[in-house]
Amino acid sequence: MKTSRLIRAGMLAAAVMCLSACKQEASKPPAATAPEAVYTVRGKIVSLPDPAKPGSSLQIMHEPIDNFVRQDGKLGMDSMTMPFPLAKGVSLEGFAAGDVVEVTFEVRWKSQPRFQTTKLVKLPPDTPVRQGKAGGN
Repeated sequence: MKTSRLIRAGMLAAAVMCLSACKQEASKPPAATAPEAVYTVRGKIVSLPDPAKPGSSLQIMHEPIDNFVRQDGKLGMDSMTMPFPLAKGVSLEGFAAGDVVEVTFEVRWKSQPRFQTTKLVKLPPDTPVRQGKAGGN
């Protein structure tokens, strides 16, 4: 009888510890996943986010990216204007619409954020920005 009580008490203690561990694991934020690819491309800032317009974003017209691997595995991204969400710590201070920039961004197809700008460098205004089709298409 005493052995039975000890076994039950031990099982109850183990269950409480397991539940406690599960709760602690669930409260941890998910670890950031490594990007599947990182690209650097030149472009021209079309617009900056407008604090008065929620949902507005940094828009850059970028050059074709010949080595861009799309989600379907096909190669190439044509030049286009698209949003470039900023990673934490990336500032737009000193940038304006019309600036020619070099933008480095990460791509994650299996997690969020899908695209994230990790570096933005202002280039001389006369730096050419090529438009057109990517060579990988």
